[in-house]
Amino acid sequence: MKALYSYSPYHHLHDGEKYPAVLLTTGENDGRVNPAQSRKMAASLQAATSSDRPILFRSTASAGHGIGTALKERIAEQADVLAFLFDQLGINASAWTFWPLAL
Repeated sequence: MKALYSYSPYHHLHDGEKYPAVLLTTGENDGRVNPAQSRKMAASLQAATSSDRPILFRSTASAGHGIGTALKERIAEQADVLAFLFDQLGINASAWTFWPLAL
């Protein structure tokens, strides 16, 4: 029990800490990690942080822990993750030309 507690991010949150931007993702059909754990972590981070950075939560009813998740859903999740990353890094994605789109 001590070992689990020692690396639990949930149990080591501190009120008033300036946490970085976070995007937590989960699938409702995840057989390995209860999706409620991600919800609880997102809510706790939102309540604890004194930063103006976003703490976001993304859940999908049709996804699991990777295997068995439809390709369309995996692509949509990756698009959201990249959009979040680009936003946080200040990258203007519309200025980029991606080679598959330039054909």
